[in-house]
This record gives sequence, C-alpha cells and structure tokens, in this order.
Amino acid sequence: MKNNSLSLNQMSFDTSIVDSDTTVILGFTGYGSVGTTVLNHLVEEVDVKSVGFWGNMSWFHKDNIEAPITIYTMKTDTDSKEKVILVASRLPIPVVGYDALPDAFWKWLAQEILSWNAKRYIIIGGLREDVRDTTDDTWIALVPTNRYTEIYGTKRTFRDDLSIRGPISFLLTEGTAYNVPILAILSYCNTYDVDYDAALMALKEVETHLNQDLHSSEITEFDTSFLETQIAYYQENEDIDSEDFDDFEDDEDFEDYENDSNKKNSKNNSSFDSRSESEKHRNNKDDLERYK
Repeated sequence: MKNNSLSLNQMSFDTSIVDSDTTVILGFTGYGSVGTTVLNHLVEEVDVKSVGFWGNMSWFHKDNIEAPITIYTMKTDTDSKEKVILVASRLPIPVVGYDALPDAFWKWLAQEILSWNAKRYIIIGGLREDVRDTTDDTWIALVPTNRYTEIYGTKRTFRDDLSIRGPISFLLTEGTAYNVPILAILSYCNTYDVDYDAALMALKEVETHLNQDLHSSEITEFDTSFLETQIAYYQENEDIDSEDFDDFEDDEDFEDYENDSNKKNSKNNSSFDSRSESEKHRNNKDDLERYK
C-alpha cells in the first residue's frame, strides 16, 4: 500500500504571518529525537496557536487543531517585538535510521520553510555522542551560517572534519549559499533512544538565543498514546513508490521559488538531520529505488 501522505506536497499556511521580526524554530525526529522533543515541549508549555498544517489526518489537543507536522505562533514576552513561529513534528516522522523518509521530502519541506523569508531560522537536532571530543567542556555544538554570525555574533563550535548529512546539512548549505541567517543547535545525545537530557540542554540553549522563558527546568512530553495506530503507520509503512517524490520536484511552486531565489540571492531548498549510522542502517536516502 502506498503511503499517500507523502504525496501531499502542499502546506496549509498563510505565509503573510511571517515578517522581518519573525524567528522560525524547527525540529524533527533525528538522533535522540532531540528536535521533536524540544518542539513538543514548547507546544505543551508555552502559549501557542496552531496556524499551519501538513499531513493526511488531524486531531485536537489543548484547543488547537493539529496535524503530523503543525505550525504554531508562539506568544513571546510582552516587552519583545519578536515574533516566533514553531514548526513541530507532532508525530515521530523518522529523519534518521532505516525507516527514515527520503531526502526528497525533507528537501521540499525545508525549501518551503526557507521561502517564508523570516528574520532568522533556528534548527534543533541531535549529534551522535560517540563523535564528541572528550576534552570538550560542553554538550552543545553550534553551527551558524556566515550571515547568522554577521548579525548575531554567534561563532561556530561544531568541530572541523565532522560530517552533517540530511536536512540540517541542506539547510546550512543553502543558507550559506543564499546568505540566510540560520543557526543549528546540536546536542550530543544517545543515537537511537529518546534523550531527554540532551533535549533539555538544547532547550536551554534556545532559551539563551531567544531571550525568552521557555520553562526549561524540565522537559514536558507530548503524550501520543491516543495516536498509536497512526504512529505505527508512519513508522512501519515502507512500500513507497518513487513516483510520489516526483510530485515534490516537479511542482510548479518549486520552479517559481527557485526563480525567485535566483533573483533575490535569498534562499532555496534543504532537508533535516541525518548522519552516518551502523553498517545495517547506512543507506543512501537519495536512492529512491529502495522505497519501491
């Protein structure tokens, strides 16, 4: 059976909400589920309103209608003019591992998000604990684009000669090429288990850069037990036709966006966090034949 959700190459979102004072924060189910865990904590603990959606199902939670990927406006401190948009994967849609969705999907999604022309983007992800230098005095690695460093002064702490693959890599390279202020906050974590300690460290780092109270004393989880059958569907259905992804790359919106990017020297596509794994799980996500 084909996973029809992957053919939904449209996002329901009024992009006029995003302006020059908007920070976009996003995170997905990569290593340690750090990104998803932090974003779901924010949705649970901070005053948010759902305003955008992607997916083939929906539900209500705390008076918000939600979808597998949901976009929220987040209430900020009253003395701050900064607006914050959250892009959260409310279901654990895989980014890394054998069941990960192909890069074509994440590239489309990131390309869509970058087209919003926000003031800055902050991406939260996990970094494998086994690549951490034991002499490091921190469990957080920062990866800003050149433009982000120019504006905010944030320096790169991610070491030389470490690789980044997948969505975060696409976002950072596109952000560099098109002069977009993007910051990746990567927390060293357990590779395959949900790492709440790593998520908490990442949350505290976001709090510092955002200068907002994000209730970072502990992580609040999103209880997805009422969606167990849907979660199993997303995790287990691998019978995906590569033609599904032609819809993303052949969409007229892609061409319009790419033309606009070339004119503005602004921004383009990308994808999210996935790095090399064990021999069993080391697959090329661009090889869509594997998903037939």
